[in-house]
Amino acid sequence: MSVVIRLSRAGRVHLPYYHIGVYNSRTRRDGRPVEELGFYDPKSDKEPVRIDLERAKYWLGVGARPSATVATILKGQGIPSSAWSAKKAPSKADKEKKTAAKKTAAKKASAKKAAAKKPAKPAAKKADAAAPAKKRKPRTVSSKARGEKAKAKS
Repeated sequence: MSVVIRLSRAGRVHLPYYHIGVYNSRTRRDGRPVEELGFYDPKSDKEPVRIDLERAKYWLGVGARPSATVATILKGQGIPSSAWSAKKAPSKADKEKKTAAKKTAAKKASAKKAAAKKPAKPAAKKADAAAPAKKRKPRTVSSKARGEKAKAKS
């Protein structure tokens, strides 16, 4: 299960506030969180952000990935980016590169084994190499050309 720390929107039109929570990565935007960590109120002057830093550090240590906005909020609260960037999850492209590299290495190893098992073949004779080319079939004559030839003969 891939876990992310992200915002879920609440409030009304033109007056948003956000819950900061830990979510399964496949959960919809305003879905049920695994755990609520705090809130972010961009319109408030008093206390725009309140977050449980101890629990946030725990989830980052376990491998939860913060969204871009939550990462900015965490930096503002004093949690360095090294807390979550050190455990970077491999991307899909990285996984594909690794599997491709493994496949090519396996092919090379099997080719070496096959070459080691086969005895060396003697060189082919020059007469076999210089075999005559196949004869081409004559071109077919179009019906229009046939009609003209028939007229010319009669």
